[in-house]
Amino acid sequence: GSEWRKWDLHIHTPASFHWDGQKFDRDPDSPKNIELVDEMIHALNTAEPAVFAIMDYWTFDGWFALKRRLTQTDSPKLEKTVFPGIELRLVAPMKGRLNAHVVFSNHIDDQVLRDFQSGLNIAIINRPLSTYSLQSLARYVGSDLLIDKGFKKDEVDTNDETALMAGSKIAEITCESYRQAIRNAPEGMALGFMPF
Repeated sequence: GSEWRKWDLHIHTPASFHWDGQKFDRDPDSPKNIELVDEMIHALNTAEPAVFAIMDYWTFDGWFALKRRLTQTDSPKLEKTVFPGIELRLVAPMKGRLNAHVVFSNHIDDQVLRDFQSGLNIAIINRPLSTYSLQSLARYVGSDLLIDKGFKKDEVDTNDETALMAGSKIAEITCESYRQAIRNAPEGMALGFMPF
């Protein structure tokens, strides 16, 4: 007898550039961030699926925020299982976007996630994935690509948040670094998959 459960392996948090609502600020322990994480916990607890995977673009910050909050004595109790994950865009020989996802064990060490992220190379500038690299990419590419993505070169060059948003929309990870980063994760702790 099989037992069927609903899982949602693709949710975003206020750490993802793709988040439409209020985003986290830079201070992980700010009252605003704590309130946002508490809202996340409430939403997870009241949603129908039993299991979730956080799939923020380019970052594990949403997972780290949730994990940090759950260690605090005044934190709400999380009643669901949540896995860390990351959503990426890979270089592809096609016009469309080739998104890739990686879901990790919820028992994985934070340093392994940081190592995974730094093992991914951003194409064009050949730098490890980081906030700085996403901003650098946006400042490196030509005005034509920025305009195509809805940005102005002078705004990208003078505003870090605008540069981060532009870089997040432009970036692509090399396929080789994606495969190697998954291979470098401890056995059974990471699973890469394509949504299509």
